[in-house]
Amino acid sequence: MDEDALRAMLPMGFGRPAEPVRPGKRKAEAPPEDEVPASASPAEQLLQTTETPRETSSTAARDSDAEQGDVAADTSRSPSHTHRHDPAELGEGRTAEYGGAPLDQRVELKDHTKTISALAIDPSGARVATGSHDYEVKLWDFGGMTQSFRPFKTFEPAENYPVVQLAYSPVSRNLLCINATTEPRVYDFQGEELAKYKKGNVFMRDMKHTNGHVTEMTCGGWHPSDASTFLTGGSDSTIRIWDVDFLSGQKIVIVVRSKQRGTKTKVTSVTYTPDGSAIVAGCQDGALHVWSTNGSYSRPSASLEGAHALGAGTSSIAVAADNVTLATRGNDDTVKLFDLRSLKKPLAVREGVPVGSEHCDVLFSPDGRHVVTGTASVPKEARMTATPDAPDDLMGVWGQLAVLSREDLATQHVHPVDHSSVTRVAWQPRINQVLAGTRNGVVNVFYDQEASQLGALLGVKRRARVRSNPFGIEELPGGVTADVPIFMPEDKDEDYYELDEPKRQYLAWKEAKNRIRRDPVKTKLPQMPIRGQGYGGRVGKSANTHLVQGMYEGQAALRMQDPREALLKYADKAEKDPRWTNVYAKTQPKTIYAKETGDDE
Repeated sequence: MDEDALRAMLPMGFGRPAEPVRPGKRKAEAPPEDEVPASASPAEQLLQTTETPRETSSTAARDSDAEQGDVAADTSRSPSHTHRHDPAELGEGRTAEYGGAPLDQRVELKDHTKTISALAIDPSGARVATGSHDYEVKLWDFGGMTQSFRPFKTFEPAENYPVVQLAYSPVSRNLLCINATTEPRVYDFQGEELAKYKKGNVFMRDMKHTNGHVTEMTCGGWHPSDASTFLTGGSDSTIRIWDVDFLSGQKIVIVVRSKQRGTKTKVTSVTYTPDGSAIVAGCQDGALHVWSTNGSYSRPSASLEGAHALGAGTSSIAVAADNVTLATRGNDDTVKLFDLRSLKKPLAVREGVPVGSEHCDVLFSPDGRHVVTGTASVPKEARMTATPDAPDDLMGVWGQLAVLSREDLATQHVHPVDHSSVTRVAWQPRINQVLAGTRNGVVNVFYDQEASQLGALLGVKRRARVRSNPFGIEELPGGVTADVPIFMPEDKDEDYYELDEPKRQYLAWKEAKNRIRRDPVKTKLPQMPIRGQGYGGRVGKSANTHLVQGMYEGQAALRMQDPREALLKYADKAEKDPRWTNVYAKTQPKTIYAKETGDDE
């Protein structure tokens, strides 16, 4: 059998010479699908799925982008196409210039009108919950978003009370909502209220005997592994541990005592450690406290007075995946690192990190190598740094995302966000996207076309549906109901001047006649009855005015009578039968009149 016949029996392409690989581009070798390193962290094991590998070389990525054009407009990839993301590669690939964070591109979620005071994203990275000082909670679904980026549900948990904390349960995906009230609330994944918990008795002095908070709540969060347990902290100097199914009161009350005068302090931040073995809280007096979940909660197992400035408080607390390293964000413009095994002094301190809100967050990156926080927008005249244009300057006119080293809190990257201060920050490891809320009510979602997956990328590639306007006019900033004559043709003036002279005279006469008909003086029409509020010296009448006047017609007639004549009608009867009771009729004495009157005298 000759060679051509044998080649025809083999699969296509068999035996052909391999295509030459261009310099600078190398095919990535796909690792085994089911292989997961034993030393991988939980975040790495979550992200390592059976997905296609990607190039980590920044040079190769730029070459690929140059061939494919604008990646944002690329429709050849399916929105559900996923890539392998190794957190260890973030600092070496495309995100190296951003300190390992996916900050290449962004989308904005604009629907709030005031400060973003609460931000949460569910464990799967599919939904985002935002709360604000405009009293509303908004739910955003990445899977159903288009390029318009609108929330699918908006509700107001507690009327006229700002939202201070939102948190998704890592187990049940229920949403915990903390308002500046005394009653925590729990909602399901669709935003329907499941439970509203009881408030405490404000007249009881001992906080351990109250069934709930007696003053406003300030913080809260879920247990990392127990779907039925969450905790809250409040300005009544207590931390309360709740059971989802027990609505009439909390399970445990932790009374926080301060060494300052008054023995009470406001709990400003509280959280569980990732393994749920301890509770860490920061207070208004600057102290940090740690309680073991295996103890009685009567006294903290570790405390550090003066961790932050007195009266400034701790706006946020984050515990690393090793359950040992603690990062705190103070309202004294500092970020600090502590070791929970020894709280005697901080491991590292970074000063000059301006705070623009009492809700400013701090967190660890998914790989645990960086600390991320937001900074305030500082006016130029208030900047005190000697090098205002330095790349690591955190005192900028922009609200920024600061990526700091976990070792010594040195600046790795500073990324401008908005002219408004950054408040809440979240980094979702599954989709590898960073969310930053600001004081102007905008949530910025940062992502990288290659290093991120799903999330905001779904809405970027889905064009919003264009709806036709049945009125034939373009939609204005004021809406379709703006002060525009909807049914008037836009070319009325042009048609008017195209008419001949007799026709224009007829239209002018007709319009003048209609104006005369609407003039009550020229037409001598009688005045119509006034409805509603009166004007022009006339008293208005409502729909019930005539009914009320009919009810009081008898009293009006009585008011017109002469009282003397009305009493004289009963004079003859009183004279003939001057009795008040039957008994008095028998014992009534005879009337004796005076013989002389005053006039006679």
